[in-house]
Amino acid sequence: MKNLYQTVMGDAEGAAYLPQLILRDALLPELLGDDHGAINYWAGKSLARRFPLGNPKDASTFFEQAGFGTLTLLKQTDQVSEWQLSGEPVKLRKRLNAEEGFTLEAGFLAEMMAQQLGVATESELTDAPRKLRDQAVIFNVYTDPSDIIPDYDAPEPLKLIHPEDPAQD
Repeated sequence: MKNLYQTVMGDAEGAAYLPQLILRDALLPELLGDDHGAINYWAGKSLARRFPLGNPKDASTFFEQAGFGTLTLLKQTDQVSEWQLSGEPVKLRKRLNAEEGFTLEAGFLAEMMAQQLGVATESELTDAPRKLRDQAVIFNVYTDPSDIIPDYDAPEPLKLIHPEDPAQD
């Protein structure tokens, strides 16, 4: 991994992400070793259970608020949804060459879709278009409409706070 401190602090907007990146890309890989990617995936699923989201707009808002980046639903069918994650934290992490970089977000998206649809899901990173490789990642979340979660009970979605929304004051 490139020098985390120099990379992050050398970016005009990077300072705000330094604490998150120190924990996520320096400390956790050291503690978790070779299982880092798999544990992050399951941690993402656990976070999605703690912070259930009801729709793609809420997912985009939550990802931005959590410092993950800008999440965009690119397309959705019965069996796959394609999401793009971009923004400053993604750009910084791509510059750092984070090895298991985005498995937390992949797990979060998989569990979020499972909660919303009540069916089994899995998520994987796919290659971003060449022009976006340095600044975005793409996730495909696969759903199996025939693999219904037994005794499924949809969680109540998290009521998000939108600081720019004057109706919430």
